[in-house]
Order: sequence, then structure tokens, then C-alpha cells
Amino acid sequence: MSISEAKKKMLMLPESADLLLEAQAATGHIIDPITNQKLTVEEACARGVVDRSIRDKLLAAESAAVGFKDPHTGKSLSAFEAMKKAIIDKKTAVGLRNEVSVIELVEAKLLSKSDVDQLNAGKLTTQDIEDRLRSYLRGSTCIAGVYDEASKKVLSIYQAMKNGLLRPGTTLELLEAQAASGFMIDPVNNLFLTVAEAYNKRLFGPEFKEKLLSAEKAVTGYKMPVTGEIISLFQAIENSLVEKGHGIRLLEAQIASGGIIDPQHSHRIDVNIAYKRGYFNEEMNKILTDESDDTKGFFDPNTEENLTYLELKKRCISDENTGLILLPIIDKKKQESSKKNTVRKRRVIIVDPETGKEMTVREAYNKDYIDYNTYLELSEQECEWEEITITAPDGSMRFVINDRSTGRQYDINDLVVAEKCSDSLEQGSHVSITLSPPLEPVGEVEPVGAIFDTEALEKISITEALNRGLVDSITAQRLLEAQACTGGIVNPTDGKRVSVQEASQMGLIANDMVTKLKPAQKAYFGFEDLKSKKKLSAALAIKEMWLPYEAGQRFLEFQIATGGLYDPEKGCRRSIEDALKMDWVDQRTAQKLQDVKKHTKNLTCPKSKLRISYKEILDNCLVEEGTGVKIIARLYLFTHQIKCP
Repeated sequence: MSISEAKKKMLMLPESADLLLEAQAATGHIIDPITNQKLTVEEACARGVVDRSIRDKLLAAESAAVGFKDPHTGKSLSAFEAMKKAIIDKKTAVGLRNEVSVIELVEAKLLSKSDVDQLNAGKLTTQDIEDRLRSYLRGSTCIAGVYDEASKKVLSIYQAMKNGLLRPGTTLELLEAQAASGFMIDPVNNLFLTVAEAYNKRLFGPEFKEKLLSAEKAVTGYKMPVTGEIISLFQAIENSLVEKGHGIRLLEAQIASGGIIDPQHSHRIDVNIAYKRGYFNEEMNKILTDESDDTKGFFDPNTEENLTYLELKKRCISDENTGLILLPIIDKKKQESSKKNTVRKRRVIIVDPETGKEMTVREAYNKDYIDYNTYLELSEQECEWEEITITAPDGSMRFVINDRSTGRQYDINDLVVAEKCSDSLEQGSHVSITLSPPLEPVGEVEPVGAIFDTEALEKISITEALNRGLVDSITAQRLLEAQACTGGIVNPTDGKRVSVQEASQMGLIANDMVTKLKPAQKAYFGFEDLKSKKKLSAALAIKEMWLPYEAGQRFLEFQIATGGLYDPEKGCRRSIEDALKMDWVDQRTAQKLQDVKKHTKNLTCPKSKLRISYKEILDNCLVEEGTGVKIIARLYLFTHQIKCP
């Protein structure tokens, strides 16, 4: 008995009969149960195996009953559609870890229907597909290694650390970005390896192995503890298997190196497809697509800036031989020794009280405005100085003052070390500043709050000092970070502290500085733990990898220099001993923080042009009477006016 007859006699449900007939027709033939012959639909109708209504349904494949399910997408399909997909599905391409079906590439919008037709017709091969979609299936465009300008050599990231070109924290960040983006890269031999393969080839050391295996789960998927379900990186963040800040850094690296990785299907997909598939929510989509967001988790070793991974990539170069992306490390020895001379005079001007006319010391003596002893005293104050900035072959700078009248030279660095470099600045009753001795870190110490422009004889904010060229951009950012991570941006007018947002509204900082200072502000107000909702200190944020190591270490040094590590939960400072007991820091970090003489020299002193630590620059500040604002004064000689009585 045919299926059609069984349907008529109600021996089968009509839906089931239709599906079976459709499945037969989809193979190209209807089977005659009596003769066991394979017939076309028209032949089956002519022999009475199927009736006309069934024939019409089977011939109109697009309107055939929907009773099959696509195992990849879960969508309902007709038998004809299922057969078409089955033909396609036999063809696969090599993915990041497993083979990827061509139908999945179609679903991911990486292949079109015309590509599939050409593939089925033999006009396109799977190798062609793999070559075209290499950035989605195999390779990675993440930062592969380092180019050392001094030796003109390409180095692996780990070897660059061993050679002293990269710090351990920066090294780990770059290696994690590789692991999370599909492969560890050997830039010398142009190899793409799994973490295990890279470790066996000594591409990195044992101290990074566990962290890189963990980062690789962004490619292979994270396993849910109870169900064993394999989930994506974003889902791992949502389920607290991966800390949010760390996870965002890995997602950033994936996007910058080709796209979000789908661990279930072993290939990359575009961000918009990942969003539509629910691989991350609207909040995360905004973070990943908003360049102004404060998730700058990568460090430029040349400029010491915190950047997004994409920003850091833009500063890289391409290897001419392999096409791999390399981070160049500037050769400081290439910088030629240079001298920049500035001749400055210090003159004493005498003002006639009746006419307001200015006169020299000699003129004032000749007119009997001053006596001889005063004339000699004031004449000795007049001089002509030459400022010489010397750049050494190693990139370090010396600032020398040359007395052109006597020929004597004074190295400012020597004077600072000997604590002899001090001055008093005075202009009528407007400004009165005296140099205080270095303050010991007992209780809280105010951060550097302003710059004194001795040419204009006025106290100005850090931002204004940057605009006038008194400090470089990196030093300005570091000084503002120190303010933000110790209580707020300093208003140099009255010494009061305000938030980063308020400082922007008041014009104390530029709008583009707000984003850069947000992490530093969090070091004071705390990083919120997603599970416990507690506010973590900067030290704990580093430990939990919520805060990049390089930036975090700076914040800790700034806080130690001004009185101790800040506890956002209790709203107080903590000593290094407390931090050890509370397991905020390990013994090595504690020792490094304790020895302030070894704090990182990450600022440029406006006085000497030498690299200097924050503690050193803080200890050599001036203190303004009344407001208590700590001020940096550049050692520029200036015109001094004396009014006759």
C-alpha cells in the first residue's frame, strides 16, 4: 500500500504522510511500494501512487510542509530545504579549533547564497573559502611581537620582556590578547600556535602559562560549573567566571584582531552579528563600540599612556616579510646629543615714584634715589645667565645654568640633590611664596596642585601649564592622576578638591582628559565588585585584574607619596603594613612601595628636565601660604621690580 493510500484510509496521520512523501520527493523520487520502482512526482501521479493534490504540493517545494529542524539554527525547514542544506553541510572549512560547516558560514553572513551555488557546482573549493575567510577562520591580526629599533630585530613579546624592553605587566596584557584572539604568535618564524604548543616551543615562560590558558578559553569557550555548558566570553563575564574589566580587555583584543569569537562554531563573527545573536547585551555593545569609554587596558611602553587595544595597534608597524603587526620600541640612543641654549637676564628696575618711569640701578644712583651700598647690593643681583639643556646619548637630559659674567656653570640636578636649589619669588603684595622643607609622609600630604610661571609671575593650573608648554602632556596627565586618586582635582585658587566631572565643568581640566582620569578617580572612590558590591581599593583592583598593572602601580605610588594607600570602604588611608595584613599586596610589592627612592621615574621635572618620581617632585614643591597648595616653580630668572620709598 502506498503512503498516499494509507493516508486516505486514515491508517496514517495526514501530517506524517505528507512529511514522508515530501522526504521521498526531496531525494528526487517517489517509491512505488508494489514495483519498488523510483518514480518522478509526475510518474507517481500518473500511476496513482499519489493524487493530484499531493503532486501539486510536492512540485511546489517552497510551499511544502515544514516538519524538519536545522540542527545549527533550530529553524523549521521543509524536506527540500533540509536536503539542500544537507548537501552544503557535507562541505566544511578549517576553523580556529574545529571544522566549520559551510552552512554555518552562511548563517554568520560570511558567505552568500551565490557562494554556496558555486561551491555545489564545483566552481569554488573549500580551500578558496578558507583563503577568503582566513581572518575569520585561522589567522589573527593582533600585535604579534616587538620591533627593537636599537638592534633592528623582530622579537617575541616574551623575549622583549627578557631584553628589558617591556615590563612584565605589559607583556602579560599583550600575550593574553594573543591567546584570547585565537593563537599565540611566533613573529620570528611566522607561526600561529595554541597556548600549549607555544609553551612547548618556549614562546613564553612558566610564570604566564596558567593565565594564558585561562585567556584561551575566550576561543574554546568557558564551561559552566554545574551544567557543563560551553559559553562565550561575554556569558562568562555575566556569570562572574571572568572579571568584567579583564573580560572587556579580551573582547577588545578580539574585535581589533578580526572579530568576536564564537566558541561553539570555532570562528569569528562581526560585532553586529554577535550582538544580534545575543553574545553580549546593549550595555556591553556600547562599551565595545564607544571609543570614549574609559576601558583603556593597554599600555604604550614608549609614551607610558593607557590606550585601547585598537589605539595601540595604530601605533604599530607591519613586518615587511611576514605582514605581522609589530610594536616598535623607540631607540633612545639614536637621539643625537643636543644643546638648547636660552640666554636670560635678571635686571633690577627702579621705579620713580612720582613719574612711574623705570630706570636702571646706575641711573637711580646717579639721581640719588639710592645710596652707594644699595647700588652695590642691587648691582650684584643683576646678571646674565645662559640656560643649557643637554640631551645625552642615552636619552637622559641635564639642565645647566651658565653665569656668562663669571663663566661658572651649575648643574641643576646636583643642586636639587644637595637641596640647594631654592628661591623666593615676590611681586608686590600679589604673591608671597616660600620654599618649605620636604614633608615627611605623616598623615595626609596634599598633592601637587599648581605650577608657578615665573616669567608671568602667576600661579596656574596643571592644564594651563600644559597649554603654555611648561609641562609635557604625559607629566600633566600624571600630575592630574595623582590628584584624582588621592581625593580629587585641586582648584589652585583655593586649594579645594573637586571630582573629575566638576573639574571639567570648571575648566580645570580639558574635556578629553576626563576619560583618561576616570580610572585614577576610581582608585579613590573604589572599584565596585560585581558579586559583593563592595568597593575595592586600587591595590585589590590590580590583584583582581580590574586595573591595568602599569596604571595601578602609579596610583599606588601616588597614594603612598601623599600619606598611604586609600581604603574606599572605610574612607581612610592604610599603611603598607596594613596593606600586607589585609592581603592587598604581596611582600615584593610592599617593599617596592616602601622604598620611595625606587619609585618609578615617570614624570619630567619642569625645573631640571630630568626624569623624576612623583615623590621627588612633591618634595621639591613650594607651598602657598593661606591655601596650602603645593606648587612647582620653574627655575627661570625673572625681572625683579623695586619701588622707591
